[in-house]
Amino acid sequence: MNRFRKGVLKQILDEAQRLSAYDVGETIEGLASKLGKDPSEILKLNSNENFFVPLTFLKSILREAVEGVDPRIYPRDEIWELKKGLSEYVNVHPDQIVIGTGSDQLIDIVCRMLLRRGDEAIAISPTFSIYERVTKIQGATYNPIPLKEDFSLDVKAMLDAVTSRTKLMFLCSPNNPTANRFRHEDIKFLAENFDGLVAVDEAYIDFSGGSVISLIERLENLVVFRTFSKIFGLAGLRIGCVIANSELARIIDEKYQMPYSVSLIAVKAALKILDQIEVIQDAVSRIKRERERLINRLNRIYGIHAFNSETNFVLFQVNEDSNIVYKRLLEKGVILRDIGRVLNYENCLRVTVAPSEKMDRFLTCLQEVLG
Repeated sequence: MNRFRKGVLKQILDEAQRLSAYDVGETIEGLASKLGKDPSEILKLNSNENFFVPLTFLKSILREAVEGVDPRIYPRDEIWELKKGLSEYVNVHPDQIVIGTGSDQLIDIVCRMLLRRGDEAIAISPTFSIYERVTKIQGATYNPIPLKEDFSLDVKAMLDAVTSRTKLMFLCSPNNPTANRFRHEDIKFLAENFDGLVAVDEAYIDFSGGSVISLIERLENLVVFRTFSKIFGLAGLRIGCVIANSELARIIDEKYQMPYSVSLIAVKAALKILDQIEVIQDAVSRIKRERERLINRLNRIYGIHAFNSETNFVLFQVNEDSNIVYKRLLEKGVILRDIGRVLNYENCLRVTVAPSEKMDRFLTCLQEVLG
């Protein structure tokens, strides 16, 4: 065994033991191959993607973006143009926006900026798994605080958990997987009474309303993440932003963000889609209508309880082993996310809200696999 394997490689392997891989679940192509089906026959409802933005519209946007760029040149002015476009959409100054390769990359930057070995981050539980992952990569401690039984924030428990080592607090609002938005008053109270940074992930806020971005001017320790993956239907292009006070945004952008970190084509596509926001607004309206129909239909099925949702997905509980239901649905070419236990609710599954023909097929298959 050479010195590298004994030294640096061993350190890498030892550190990796603390980390878990991000599970993307079954893929369309993988499941189609297993079942001997065409990929077009697979119903993918496990990643909260937006199927309401017309694919023809997005492809036309991409064609225009590709035709309008010189791929030999790094993006420069285009980033500033996107900041200006986004600033009008979210009602902040362009200087308060940092563009990144999806919000996940920016969440990672904030962690790297703040956390060192021995530090601590607090988050709610259950929530998006990426917060734990980026915290542990930094060698910091991740401390999840359970939500209340009604899925609301336990503000007292979160503040009681703060120690001298706590530098960061993660909140996902609306939350994944519980699908509810937290009260402004609770988020404001946490930011006012915590000396560290409060990071609010608003990936799903456009399906709900009530963003906390307006609080950023008064609360300098508050940052908000947004993504183009959900509302804009651009999950495959990987583009997002973090919004903060101007000074903090400048530090993130100049000192921590890598130069040219975002694809020029992704930036151009994002700009073009902001210019046709009425298409997105129509898609959001249809998602909200279909979401309510789906919840009502689920709650009419014996043995199922669907929770209310302010996102583009619905969490529901079944009266059987959720993993067995999940696997039976896979056999029918339907991919959900098996969540399992959510607080005191056993056997929960999560389904993406999709156009009615997809939801009808899902509901039919679900009724067929239930005992």
